[in-house]
Amino acid sequence: MKTSFRRSLTALLIILVSGCAAYASKQLDQFYGIAEPRENLVHVDSAQASQYHNQVQPLLEKRCVVCHGCYDAPCQLKLSSPAGINRGASKATVYDGARLRAADLTRLFEDASTTEQWRLKGFYPVLNEREQTPEINQQAGILFQALQLKKRHPLPDQAILDERFDLGLGRKQQCPRDNEWQAFAEKYPLWGMPYGLPAIHPNESAVLETWIANGANMAKKPRLPARYHDYIDRWERFLNGNSLKQQLMARNV
Repeated sequence: MKTSFRRSLTALLIILVSGCAAYASKQLDQFYGIAEPRENLVHVDSAQASQYHNQVQPLLEKRCVVCHGCYDAPCQLKLSSPAGINRGASKATVYDGARLRAADLTRLFEDASTTEQWRLKGFYPVLNEREQTPEINQQAGILFQALQLKKRHPLPDQAILDERFDLGLGRKQQCPRDNEWQAFAEKYPLWGMPYGLPAIHPNESAVLETWIANGANMAKKPRLPARYHDYIDRWERFLNGNSLKQQLMARNV
């Protein structure tokens, strides 16, 4: 009887949560428009590209990429490249020891090439993909909201973080979508970004906020000068070689 009651209660909670998420999605659609995948890359020689490479990308590398730069980054969110930022986040974990079937591979640059293709694989945006205005770009974007949550609830002034922070390697991921963000922020007010670390300096935060408000435009890195291409080709041939020495070197690069 107890088991049956617990199952019924769990099912009811799932229905309630799903209903709340659906209602929140409808509200977002009404306020900010329908979300559509974006490819917000600009010309590498434009002023927007210069701002991204010279101001925004260094900040992301300084404060974000230490966690969000690997294949198994939290929520699979990689902030180390425009492609990773556009791909967004996912609720699926990269390493799942309990699974019985092969995982659907989500290698950046390998398993999908457009934002729309990543959306079909279950990835959702951390930047605004609805109507494009400065206010909506901020209010409808998870990245901006995560930074604001940290500003509203700074890191506690204590030497060791308490049980409100979960830093365990096997912790359950919290990967809220835009329609789940409000509930997440109310439940975990101290989990703003950077998680478990001091807030980004106000001057640096202003750079990111302005960038997001202006559409979070990014650009691929310009090609290296021709004089470097020969060196790159030589290293690629070496690291892709079949000798034991080459394989050992390639493994540790």
